[in-house]
Amino acid sequence: MQSFTLGIKYLFIDLIGGIIRWPFWWYTSGLRYFLGWAFRTVAGYGQTIGVGVWVKNIFVPMYGQNDWQSRIISFFFRAVNIVGRSLVLLLWSAIILLTVLVYLAIPALTVYYFLYHLLGSYG
Repeated sequence: MQSFTLGIKYLFIDLIGGIIRWPFWWYTSGLRYFLGWAFRTVAGYGQTIGVGVWVKNIFVPMYGQNDWQSRIISFFFRAVNIVGRSLVLLLWSAIILLTVLVYLAIPALTVYYFLYHLLGSYG
């Protein structure tokens, strides 16, 4: 008799309760964890490509050349580099944002397609 009650407990509390709790977890704790991952990913990639370092050193002449021609060349070279790296960072941020939007849409799309296929065969 005890194994029967354990089986009922597993079926109703653990299995069905987990299915009912899943969307709430997905949009609360799971979303917080996923957004933390997204922010850490973008910030880490920003540090990897070093946009801040290029901005900080935009007026520093390259290779220790202090004449005005070298300063102008260094400035424009770094400006182009900053723009290019910023565009890459913007593209990466857009990809991560798209990933977050897909994360948000997965449960809704799952329910929609489940009901579509369930009710579509009868109508």
